[in-house]
Amino acid sequence: MPYISVIVPVYNAEKSIEKCVSSIVKQNFADMEILLIDDGSQDASGVLCDKMAEEDGRVRVVHKKNGGVSAARNSGMDFASGKYILFVDSDDYLPEFYVEELVKTQEEFGETAFCWTAMQIVSENQSMKEEWISYSEEICSVADRRDVLKFSARYLLNSPVNKLYHTDIIKKRQLRMKEEISIAEDLLFNLQYLDAAGECRIAILNKVPYYYVRNGQVSLDHGYKKNYYAIHKKVLGILWNNCKKWQVSKEDIPLFYKRYWEYMQNAFANLEGQNCPLSGLARFAEKSRIAADRHFQKSITQKKGAMGRGSYLMWKSRIYLFVWLYGKIR
Repeated sequence: MPYISVIVPVYNAEKSIEKCVSSIVKQNFADMEILLIDDGSQDASGVLCDKMAEEDGRVRVVHKKNGGVSAARNSGMDFASGKYILFVDSDDYLPEFYVEELVKTQEEFGETAFCWTAMQIVSENQSMKEEWISYSEEICSVADRRDVLKFSARYLLNSPVNKLYHTDIIKKRQLRMKEEISIAEDLLFNLQYLDAAGECRIAILNKVPYYYVRNGQVSLDHGYKKNYYAIHKKVLGILWNNCKKWQVSKEDIPLFYKRYWEYMQNAFANLEGQNCPLSGLARFAEKSRIAADRHFQKSITQKKGAMGRGSYLMWKSRIYLFVWLYGKIR
């Protein structure tokens, strides 16, 4: 049984998959299986995956019908035989010491610990500013699930990469990525995993980077996302319920409303996407539902001091909605 199963979902990644897999096979730590899940690629990705499997016996390729990244990750979890699971996206890559540092940390903090690293957002074509995402300035931070809102505030829950999951927890609790949604599914999976893992220590290596490649604009800018508000309302509701269940500190609660505000601002922007199929009245109705959301209303109250009295009253009374609708009618 390999120590780690590395799962790489692959879809039309012929330009990046060789660099990604090369960074994995060249790791200082060798006790791994590398599962390349070809999710019905229409380019040369599948052929390249097969070629790399011939070159390294640790690489296994699964060719499947296209079902999306969550379905590919689920397939990878089904095939995984390692003690731990590490997700790597096909356009990302790892420094050669990455897995070794994770393993050392796992051994140091014990089998029940949940080990993470920092993330460095990189842009190979210089189209975006590079960014370092970590929990703190310490070399290694120790936390637990009661710090979930601090994780969320630092955008550490939005992806399954950069985390070393316990395979037995995933399989015993039958944890799955939600294939029916294409937004917030990573956040939901991480919340489910934290709940299943119990009161374990979380060790975060703040100086060890997972290289997350992002070129161009973030996904929301690519167009309208159906049910964006409804999905995030549900997932953030689960986050809120877990905050109460896990006894999150009252001092951290404002972080929840700060994130809620950000997500709802994205929900408003989503309704202005160029390919939004909704009529003006339908968008007004959806914006009204968002504005009436109790958590969103609380987030407005939380931001009162920062936004100024006029803006606060506009948001709180929802006058701005009617101004927007009047502009659309004109």
